[in-house]
Parts: sequence; structure tokens; C-alpha cells
Amino acid sequence: MAMHVPAQEIASAVPTDESQAAAPADVAPAFPNRRHALIIVGLPGDQIHRERFDATVQIWRNWLVQIAAVDSADILVLDGRDATEDRLPATQESIRSVAEQLVERIGDDESLWVFWLGHGSQDRRHGWFHLPGPDMNAAQWAAMFAELKAGEQVFWMTHSASGSFLKPFSLPGRIVISATDDGEINEPRFPHQLADVMTQQLAASTNAESTAEPTADPTSPAKDPPVSVLDLFRRTADQVGRSFDEDQLLPTEHALLDDNGDGVGTEVAELAKIDSQSIHNTAAQAVIDGLLAARTIITTPEPPPTPDDSAAPAATQQP
Repeated sequence: MAMHVPAQEIASAVPTDESQAAAPADVAPAFPNRRHALIIVGLPGDQIHRERFDATVQIWRNWLVQIAAVDSADILVLDGRDATEDRLPATQESIRSVAEQLVERIGDDESLWVFWLGHGSQDRRHGWFHLPGPDMNAAQWAAMFAELKAGEQVFWMTHSASGSFLKPFSLPGRIVISATDDGEINEPRFPHQLADVMTQQLAASTNAESTAEPTADPTSPAKDPPVSVLDLFRRTADQVGRSFDEDQLLPTEHALLDDNGDGVGTEVAELAKIDSQSIHNTAAQAVIDGLLAARTIITTPEPPPTPDDSAAPAATQQP
């Protein structure tokens, strides 16, 4: 299956708001020349889940295009139901074919984000993701992406029993996020809370554009600082926790983030202890989870117009 992928340039800027876990001064964020995204939707199980999965995927796609600067042609969706015009079937054969092409084609100056949405389970040996036909376990999934060369790699495992996927996927230089801790098998709220956080950001972005004052100083700093993967994870995990509190229930999921390659994830409460000093310590990245995610910037403000462009003389009318 041939895939046409148009070029996508992503602007770069250095974040200035320390409250957003800014990138360290001694390690400039490496912005990819091009971002790719793969969304894998497992078996929905019933009509309610099918409709909810569809709505969540649509939000993810809109956010990837409008916020993360992913070209719509660089977003592939594999769906655990009948194939449609814009979605391939999420069968083992199709998944392996697409993964092989992505691993082969994506260079070290590019990025790949992979999302899982669906149902999973766990036995004594493996975590599983449910597909039409034979399921695939965590080790099989991880093997398909083991040789990925992308300089930016972000894996969002939002399904039940996703905590058991974290260790097989863990590698230095890779960000791995799971909706659950190892052993938690209830259906998680994480994927839909992630969509809700994305919706908030889309709305804020749209509102900022509609209320922008044309006379505003173009050299003034942007109101919304660049958003990092760490920031997105924190907001989503915090929102999941609040939803359980509001329902007066004990949480049945504890999202994890691993980006130091040790195969052990860290919950959001521990990530909150990261301070500006540790972020600026390059040696700490091999020990502390969250530093790579803090330096992985999702979006940047539009660069201000150059003085030549903003002060261009108006055309004179000849008598």
C-alpha cells in the first residue's frame, strides 16, 4: 500500500513561561520537520462505544491538525470495524503493513504519535488489545515499532490494561503514556478526558483568533505559552482524577508516563514534583520521568511579522 505524505513545516520557538514546564536553556527543543500520527481503534463492542469512539477520534484528528500542526494526509486511522473511505481496517495484516511502512519511511528529523483507543485485557504474561480477528499482545505491538528512527516518538495507550504495554514499549528517547497502571483492567476514562482537554484547547485557540486585536503589538509575548506533552498529560490525568472525585468514587485508573527508558512509569502526582532546577539538569533525564515530555513542545505561537512586512509602504496612486 503506497502512502503519499506531503511535506509539513513546523515553526519553532523557545517557551518563556516557566509555569508550563518550559524547555531547559541548555537543551533546546528539537522541533520535528514533519509530524505523523497513527490512530488505532479496536473493536467497539456495541453501538454506544462505536459512537463514542467516533466522536473521540474526530476530536483527536482536529486537534492534531489545528494544534499539533499535523497535515491531515499524515494522519492514518485504522478502525476495528468495516473499512471506510478514510479508514483502513484494524486487522493484524493491515496494522503490520502500516507500521512497517511508517518505520521504514519516517526519518530521525520527523515525529510519530500513535494512539490506541478501545478495549484491552491482561493475563499473567501479556496485555492485549482487542481487534477484529486475532488480538495482539503488548510484546507484538512493541516489536513492530522497535526500529522506529523518529526523533520524536509519543505513544498514547488509552485502553484498559494499557499499563502492561508500558514496559515493552519503553526505550530511551521515547515518551510512553498509559491510561492505567499495570493490573488495572476497568474501562478507563482517560481517552475521553484527553479529548475533552483537546476540545478546551481548540476552543481557546479559536477564541484567541476571533478576539485578536489588529492593533496589538506584534512583538508582545503570546498569551498562551507553548504546550508540552507533559502539560497535556498532566491536564488529562488531573481531569480524570477530578471526575472520580465528583462522582464520589475511588479511582480505578492511574495514568503513567515513562520517558527515561527504564520501563517504569510515573503517576502525575510524582511528576508534579519536577522543578525548574531538575528540568535544567540534562543528566537527570536518564533518571527522572517527565523531563523529555516537558521539552517536547506540541505547538508554538505564530512568529510575529518582520519589520519589513509590517512597515511596508502603501502603494501610491498615480494622478
